[in-house]
Amino acid sequence: MPCSAVPSVSTLLNGVAKCGAMRNPFPPQRRLLMRCRSILACLLLLCCLPLVACMKKVRVDPVPEPALRPLAMDAKAQPITIYRLTLKMRRGEVFGTVAYDGLCIPREATTALGERAELTRDELAEVFLEEADGSGFKVVGDTRALFDDPERSRANLWVGGNITEIRKNICFPMHDWGNPVPSKGEANMMVDWEVFSPVDRQVVLRRTTTGYGKLDSATEGGGAEVLRMAFAHATRGLLADEEFRKLVTMPPGSAYAASQLAQAQEARPVLADVRVRVAGPDTPRVPLDSVRHSAVLVQMGDSHGSGFVITDDGYILTNYHVVEESERARVRFQNGASVVTRVVARDKRRDVALLKADMEGLLPLYIQTEDVATGAEVFPVGAPGREFLQGTITRGIVSGYRMSPAGRLLHSDATIFGGNSGGPLVDGDGHVVGITVLTYLSRSGEMMGANQFIPIADALKVLGIPATP
Repeated sequence: MPCSAVPSVSTLLNGVAKCGAMRNPFPPQRRLLMRCRSILACLLLLCCLPLVACMKKVRVDPVPEPALRPLAMDAKAQPITIYRLTLKMRRGEVFGTVAYDGLCIPREATTALGERAELTRDELAEVFLEEADGSGFKVVGDTRALFDDPERSRANLWVGGNITEIRKNICFPMHDWGNPVPSKGEANMMVDWEVFSPVDRQVVLRRTTTGYGKLDSATEGGGAEVLRMAFAHATRGLLADEEFRKLVTMPPGSAYAASQLAQAQEARPVLADVRVRVAGPDTPRVPLDSVRHSAVLVQMGDSHGSGFVITDDGYILTNYHVVEESERARVRFQNGASVVTRVVARDKRRDVALLKADMEGLLPLYIQTEDVATGAEVFPVGAPGREFLQGTITRGIVSGYRMSPAGRLLHSDATIFGGNSGGPLVDGDGHVVGITVLTYLSRSGEMMGANQFIPIADALKVLGIPATP
């Protein structure tokens, strides 16, 4: 019998009265004894009816607290972010109970359909970031961002979680006293975690953890709070996992590699030995179509920039703000070939970075170290806005060189957009004269034609790469 079918108190008392009023042919004393026995049996039946009619609590087991150690102060941690959380439970699956009285006797079942209203991705994502940040992990991302969060592209590892099981018993002890809000209870939550490397474009770790949360005192929103407590507990289980910690941390100065993709450590190259092709009076003109094939797309998770080849053995220039502090970056060539490169040098102030691909036989661009004349035509090459626009070429004229706090900048009205960053700016001969870095927008968001490029000679100098014929 469901709880809603339990008889009312008045109906039950009437039943007791009828039990006592039954006719009996036995003598008065015996009739009195039998009547008392009947009343007692009916009262016992009335006391047992609610317990028989209501369901059992689901099993919720406490989970030991993981041995979570904060990361060492000198540990170099890879930036991580919570990428996606999902609830993978069958619709209509019963996984909990709800009680509405001081005795906390379960009366209703909780199903997966109703749980979606209590769990929100943003709340649980904030729980994950708080737990990770509190344990010394380097976390990026804003769960409150309305659109794509640009900070998330800085993460070297993306963490996703599938909530595959929930068990909970929730009680509203003051419900029958006119206060339906306060609640308490306990909950288990099982989470299947996946850690994704956006550079390698593959899942590099899978783990399953279980969390437990309990509230002994009724509070407002207690039912949702025990779920957050259980998720936080499951999160700490992931953060304490030794394989996860190996992925996230590395000794100072070493190159990051996922455990499945461990690579031999290589010594930092001596950039003074890097030899670029410097253009001279007799250097042949490079057609713009050939320039496109020496320009590359630099893929960083769900964002991208541009770059270009400067040596035949795999050195590639781009902007610092494209790769930031990442140790690796994926590069895609115009023909569709893709390779993971190492970030071997960077300068944040000048906004330049040098990548190294383990490749030979590439076609580097010529470097023009002389300043370009005002009014000369120039051509930026890159991937404005979208990856499929890789190799897009626009045209403009040089308006001059100006000083900025970081150093000299070449100004031109040549059209660039986000995604062009790090790409080459070439002159009419197809020789590199600058690196795309920044565009100005008006207050209304319109292009102003005052776009900025780092002079190529300055970029090489700050990295310590000689630019001599």
